[in-house]
Amino acid sequence: MAKVDIEIVQKVLKESGVDVRVAAAILNQIREAAAEEAVEREKPAKKQMLVLVSEPEEGLPKDLTGWIVQLLEDDDPKEVADKIVDVAKAFNESPKGQRLPVESFGDAVQSISGKLFKESDLWIKTREPVRIIPVKNSIGRRRRD
Repeated sequence: MAKVDIEIVQKVLKESGVDVRVAAAILNQIREAAAEEAVEREKPAKKQMLVLVSEPEEGLPKDLTGWIVQLLEDDDPKEVADKIVDVAKAFNESPKGQRLPVESFGDAVQSISGKLFKESDLWIKTREPVRIIPVKNSIGRRRRD
């Protein structure tokens, strides 16, 4: 539905010859409805991005892979891995999880529904692991003397 400015409604009511008291009552109802609608709209929660790096048993390799995860801005990034493990345990206890249990972190991220992660305030942005390439922060500009 198109949004119309209250002044336009007031002008149309005045031009239509509507009684001043009735027009004032209508405008008050419109203002109240607009105020209620403004209260009902909730701002979306701010989120932060995080890269989780897969670390094999042997330690970190030179060729890194990981997943991009989004979490609420106020949440502690150190707890993300524990939240994913908790979601995986809950999934494994479900009937579908008992048929096809997840056994690794990668399996959990790839195969568990986003709905289950969303309940824990996590959003998995990449189901498939992405390559992570370390780079130097310096661009190496020459100094002018």
